[in-house]
Amino acid sequence: MEGHIESIAELNEIVRSGRFPQLVLRDEARHVERIVRMAERISAHIPAVRLVLVAGPSSAGKTTTALRLCTRLRENGLEARCVCTDDYFVGDARNPRDAQGNLDYETIEAVDRARLVQDLSGLFAGEKVHLRKFNFEAKDGFDDPAETTLPPRGIIVLEGIHALNPLLTEGIPENIKFRVYLNVFTQLLADPCDVFFADDSRLIRRIVRDANYRNESASSTLARWPSVERGEQQWINPFRRLADAVFNTALDYELAVLKTHALDMLRGVEPDDHGFREAERLIAVLSGVAEAPSDGVPGNSILRETIGGSQFSY
Repeated sequence: MEGHIESIAELNEIVRSGRFPQLVLRDEARHVERIVRMAERISAHIPAVRLVLVAGPSSAGKTTTALRLCTRLRENGLEARCVCTDDYFVGDARNPRDAQGNLDYETIEAVDRARLVQDLSGLFAGEKVHLRKFNFEAKDGFDDPAETTLPPRGIIVLEGIHALNPLLTEGIPENIKFRVYLNVFTQLLADPCDVFFADDSRLIRRIVRDANYRNESASSTLARWPSVERGEQQWINPFRRLADAVFNTALDYELAVLKTHALDMLRGVEPDDHGFREAERLIAVLSGVAEAPSDGVPGNSILRETIGGSQFSY
């Protein structure tokens, strides 16, 4: 188990042999090590760095990574605050639409950039700021009643799909920024003729997360996924080269845990629903994965952002 698992068959063998808890510990230790290294790099550039930008595609684990990074920076003696770009969505009433007339949540124009930059600038200036929050069920934002402040040497960790795009934080000095790109890079051999791609892992994470936290069905998530992928090509991939650090958020063990949560959701997709064939494909893959309990998944794991039970508040 020293290297990355390369196939579902290998994962199944580990589950059935009783070595799954050791796999969870190994994978989570790797994540801790990567976050520690990033925090050390950032800390070495204080006081120059004031804004850490964490970007990546949907369900790559941006929020949990940002929160864990804040925790580690605090352990290094720094004041860190996490801000989520999604909290600055303009809401459905103002959200742009794509060429088909559908609400386009992937475009940078779905974010109230002027308000975000205003709030960040206020924090860096030592002002008391009411940050934005977003209600994903009501599809509308509101001002946080609580005031947020940042000490003179404090750091903001801003996460979101557009975080590396210079337009998002235009007006904030470039020399105070540290950029992190994260994604799921590891893929598994499903059988001798098929591959379970890294993007498939993110899609399953997204299906489970949307059901748990955004009141969305698997059918709804599958219908939106092509738009999400197009948005990644347009709004995320062009800016990966700007990253100062790259983080692989894959967990070799996650499919064994996600299977329990995702199968029933996928089986609820009806034959006439958009994405039915994709649901069938994912069901076929997950049906061949040995199931494992989530009991041993730590409360600060990226996976908890999807399955619930996280020690963090999102």
